[in-house]
Amino acid sequence: MFRSREAGEYELTVQANGFRTDREKFSVHSAEPANLTISLSVEAANQQVTVVEGAADAGSLNVAQTQIGTGLIENLPSESVNAALSSILTLATPGVAADSNGVFHPLGEHAETSFSVDGQPISDQQSRIFSNQISANTIQEMRTLQGAPPAEFGDKTSLIVEATTRSGLNSGKAHGTVSLGYGSFATPTASIAIASGSSTFGDFLALDGVDSQRFLDAPEFRPLNANGNAESLFDRIDWRPSDATSWHLNLSTARSWFQAPNTYDQQAAGQDQRQHMTSFNVGLGFSHVLNPALLLSASTWVRQDRVNYFPSGNLFSDQPATLSQSRRLTSTGIRTDLAYSHGRHTAKGGVQIQVTPLSEAFSTGLTDPAFNSPCIDANGIPIADASLTSISQCAAYSNSSYAPPFSGSPAYQPALLPYDLTRGGTLFRFRGATTIYEESAYAQDSIKLGQFNLNLGLRYDNKGFGVQPRGGVTYQVRSTGTVLHLSYARVFLTPYNENLVLSSSTGAGGLANGSNSVQPLTPARRNQFNVGVEQQFGSKFSVQAEYFWKFTRGAYDFNTILNTPLNFPIQFRKSKIDGALVRVTLTNVHGFSAFTVMGHSRSRLFSPEVGGINFGTAYAPVARPDHDQGFQQTTNFQYQFSQKDLRGLWLGLTWRFDSGLVVVSVPDYASALTLTGDEQQAI
Repeated sequence: MFRSREAGEYELTVQANGFRTDREKFSVHSAEPANLTISLSVEAANQQVTVVEGAADAGSLNVAQTQIGTGLIENLPSESVNAALSSILTLATPGVAADSNGVFHPLGEHAETSFSVDGQPISDQQSRIFSNQISANTIQEMRTLQGAPPAEFGDKTSLIVEATTRSGLNSGKAHGTVSLGYGSFATPTASIAIASGSSTFGDFLALDGVDSQRFLDAPEFRPLNANGNAESLFDRIDWRPSDATSWHLNLSTARSWFQAPNTYDQQAAGQDQRQHMTSFNVGLGFSHVLNPALLLSASTWVRQDRVNYFPSGNLFSDQPATLSQSRRLTSTGIRTDLAYSHGRHTAKGGVQIQVTPLSEAFSTGLTDPAFNSPCIDANGIPIADASLTSISQCAAYSNSSYAPPFSGSPAYQPALLPYDLTRGGTLFRFRGATTIYEESAYAQDSIKLGQFNLNLGLRYDNKGFGVQPRGGVTYQVRSTGTVLHLSYARVFLTPYNENLVLSSSTGAGGLANGSNSVQPLTPARRNQFNVGVEQQFGSKFSVQAEYFWKFTRGAYDFNTILNTPLNFPIQFRKSKIDGALVRVTLTNVHGFSAFTVMGHSRSRLFSPEVGGINFGTAYAPVARPDHDQGFQQTTNFQYQFSQKDLRGLWLGLTWRFDSGLVVVSVPDYASALTLTGDEQQAI
C-alpha cells in the first residue's frame, strides 16, 4: 500500500533486476481506493521485487498531514465506548487533545473539525452527545490535515479529516469478518463486515452494536445512572461501468440511547435524565476521467440527526435544574470538483451548495433553592431557603443553620427568578427554527518549480464574505531528504449548528431578560500561519514538525446552561491560538513499527462575549478555556509476526498522556470551597 495521494492522474514505474521496466498510468479517485494490477515480464524468475518509500515528496507535504491506514484503524485501542473514530484521531494525530464523551480538541480549538467522507463534507459535531458517529469499522483509510487549509475546505478547518470508506469492488464472492468483545463496566460489542463484488459492481455492508453500563464518561469513579447502547448499519454500493467512470452510493442509519450520569447528590435525589438519538445519511458520488489530465467528480447527500433529551419523571428529582430538549438538524447539498494534472500544474476547482434546516424545542427550570439564591452566609455559602427572593431580604435574614452575617450573593441573577420552580416560578419554554444557506466556490493550483512547490488558492463563501486567499511554498532538499514549507490561510468560520437557534434568539421566547443577554452568533474571520519541516532518514524513519498561529475575530466556544449536560455555542471578541506539532514514524523494520505524536497548544479568549447566551459567571478579560492544553502525547509500538504459523498475529503497546483540561468555572481554592461536598468530590 502506498501513501495516500490526492485525486488525479499518476504514472507508476516499477524496476527490478531480472524484470523488464513496467510503466502504468492510473487514476486516483478521491472517494475510493485505487487498485492497480502490475504485470512484469519475468526474465529471472528467482528475483524478488521490494517497493519502498523514498525521500519525502514536496508536492504531497505542502500541508501538515497524517496518514492513517487500515492496519492502524484496526489495531489502535479505542478509549471510547461509542466513538472509536474520535479515539483513533486523538491517538494518531499530533495536537489533538482528549475531552469527555468522544469530544476532542483539535489544535487548541473546541470542535473545529470537518470530515470529508467519500467526498461528502460533514462539519457538524460527531461526538457521542451530539450525533451518532460513523463506525470505524467502515473506514478504509484516513488523511488528516493539520496545516493551513487548502482553498477547497471551509467551515471548520482546525482539523480536516478525509476518510475513504471500505468498498466491495474486486473482492470476489461474499466474505467478511465477525468481531465480538467484552470489556469492563459490562460492555459487550459486536461488529460484522461483509464484502462482495467484481470489477464492475461491489457491495460492502457493516453492522455494529455496543451496550455499556458506562456509556458516557461519568463524574464518579463508579458510574451512577450511566447505561446506554448504540447500533449502526452502513452499506456502500459501487458501480464502475468503465475504467473512466464510477458511481458509489453510501447508505447509513444509526440510533443510540443513554442515561445522563449522576453525581452522588443527583443519584440520591432520584435523577434519571436520558437522551435518544437517531441518524441517517444518503450520499451519492460520481467521478469521470474526461481525459488523462482531467477528472470530474460530484456528490450529493441528505443527512439528519434527531436528538431528544428527557427529564426525570419527577421534575424535582433533577438537580439543580430540570430540562428537556427536542432538536433536529438536516443537511442537504451538492458539490462538484474538477481536477487537472499535467506538467508542472496540479489544479482543482469546484462549487458547493448546502442547505441546513434547524429546529429546536427546549424547556428548563431551577429545582435547587441554593443554585440561584440571592443570599450567602459569612463563609460565602448560598442559603438554600426558597422564601428568599431578593438581595434586600438578606440583611434581615435569621437562621441558625447558616453562619451570620448574611449578604447578597454576587452570583445571583434576578432574570432567573421567573424560572425558579422552588420560588413559585414556571418552566422556561422555547421553540424555534431556521434554515442556513451556504454557497461556496474555490480554485487552487500546486505548481512545481524545480525543488520548489508553489501553492495558490482562492475561496469564496456567501453572506458577503468575499474571497479568502490561501497560499504556501514548499522547498525540497533532495540530497538530505528534507522538506520545508510555509503557508498562510484566510478563513471564514461558521458557528456550531447544535443549539444554535436558542443561542441566537433575542426576541420573545428567548433568554434575553434582565441581566441575561443574547446576541446572534455571526461568522468569524481568521488569519492562520504555519511553518513546518519533514526530515526523512532513509526509507524507514521520518520526523515531521509544525508550528501554527491562529488569530480569530469572533472566536467560538461552548457553554453549559444552568450546570446541565447540554451545551450551547457562544462567541467572543477574538482569540489567539498558537502551538507546536511533532510526529515521529518508524515503518516496518523486521516486523516492528512505531510512531509518536506530540502537541502543545496555547489558547486565549478575549472578552467580552459578543454572541450566544451570557448565562453565568463572565470570563476574565483574557481567559484560558478548557481547550488550552499544554501537552498531549501518544506512543504506539507494534510487532507483526511473519512466521507462517503465526501469520496475522500482532502485539501492540500504546501509551497516552494528556496534561489536562483547564477548569474555567473553578479557578482557585476559594471558589472550590463555595461548592457542595459532592461538587468538590467531582472536580
